[in-house]
Amino acid sequence: MIVFDVGNTDTVVGFFQGKNLINKLRIRSLKNENSIYFEYRILNFMLENNIEKRGLQNAVISSVVPILTPFFLNFCEKFLDLKPLVVAPAQSDLLKINIDMPEELGSDLFVNALAAFELIKSDCLVVDFGTALTFTMVNNKGEIEGVTILPGIKTAIKSLFSQTSLLPEVKLEKPSSIIGKNSMHAIQSGIIYGYESMVLGIVKKISTEVGRPIKVIGTGGLSAVLTDISNAFDMIDVDLTLKGLALYGQKTQM
Repeated sequence: MIVFDVGNTDTVVGFFQGKNLINKLRIRSLKNENSIYFEYRILNFMLENNIEKRGLQNAVISSVVPILTPFFLNFCEKFLDLKPLVVAPAQSDLLKINIDMPEELGSDLFVNALAAFELIKSDCLVVDFGTALTFTMVNNKGEIEGVTILPGIKTAIKSLFSQTSLLPEVKLEKPSSIIGKNSMHAIQSGIIYGYESMVLGIVKKISTEVGRPIKVIGTGGLSAVLTDISNAFDMIDVDLTLKGLALYGQKTQM
């Protein structure tokens, strides 16, 4: 199976053998590029890693970038001879969505919740460190109760730099002290310590509101940045979205 997680910053392509993720490719989600940009990278990756198209029986796409979705639909049909499943949360019966407008739920958050509940089979909270920092609550009945969204770490940094003339761009490294001694130190401190406090605070507030013990799962490419709060998570799996896509494909085609 081949799965596509089309996000605002990156697109991740996962290759599965049964339930096992055997390889993955990360591509920048450049909205001003044409389909050849994506086709070349995926086909070249498959060639370099000896992945044959005849070994791919199914394809699943999650996209939060509508302008890019047709590229991956066409890729599957043109190069793999596959008609892909496109994740549609509001039309799926795999998880009930208890929000005002189910069609607003991102397909990435849906498959995150699907993978998390498959693992936990109880109340769980998925914290996804991506372009946006999201918290998706799934109850013990397998129902999505709702989502909390705020700007992701890199999104916040870009906003800070774009709105200020004198502040320098910095690497995402945690300084030894929260009290900054120079501009770079001050920004690193504010971003890293600030996001750690935010994550811990929101997890605590959600847990208090739910009123029952919940398992917390971290995912997303930037989940490794906040290392000092890793003990707040019962599990961290950077590939949770890809695994959720594969699970969506398996369950939808049963």
